[in-house]
Amino acid sequence: MDAIVVDIDDTIIDTERRRHAAWCRVLGREIPRQEVESQGSWEILRKYAFSNRKVWEKFWMLTLCIEEGGVDLIELDRPIPHASKVLQNWSKNYKLIYLTGRTENMRQLTLDELRDFDFPTHKADLEMFTLNDWMNYFSSQSSAVETRSMLFSKILKRYNVIRVVDDYPDFFAAYRKHPVPDKVGMLRKNRFSPQDYLANGATRVVENWIQLSVQ
Repeated sequence: MDAIVVDIDDTIIDTERRRHAAWCRVLGREIPRQEVESQGSWEILRKYAFSNRKVWEKFWMLTLCIEEGGVDLIELDRPIPHASKVLQNWSKNYKLIYLTGRTENMRQLTLDELRDFDFPTHKADLEMFTLNDWMNYFSSQSSAVETRSMLFSKILKRYNVIRVVDDYPDFFAAYRKHPVPDKVGMLRKNRFSPQDYLANGATRVVENWIQLSVQ
């Protein structure tokens, strides 16, 4: 069966407000929201917490709703314009698979959020990281790219993936290993350039979901 794989956070759901609130909470101070979108977590950590790894881990535990208070921040998420309409159309002809770095403890929260934002979930699959995946990442035993590559390989054993859409350039290093014809980078122009995606294996880069509405 032909399938389309779509990332969730900052590809179809804008998490900038939630990430900003999480950083402010773990740092115990306000920081400019635009820095959360334009800089990675390690850059923010170096600037405001002297590369304190415990603060970095606490940020992710809060963002992944493992740390107390993380669930309350979910309400800060917003749907990215036009994404739900495009996915609704795609779901009429293809199997939809959501591939996310969110952990299994967030499964019901994520499904509820997708439904609230009118994303198709009926007959769609939701592939998630485990808490152990993140623990290995924290201890540098594996990378998020390696874990995503493993999950993506499992998906390819079940479906003929014709397209993948993601906002994070580094993840295309996992996708490029496989014969997926359409690898779409969803540009985050405040942080990345189109070349960042193309250099890692994306076949094209779009600036918004309207550009994918004719697919």
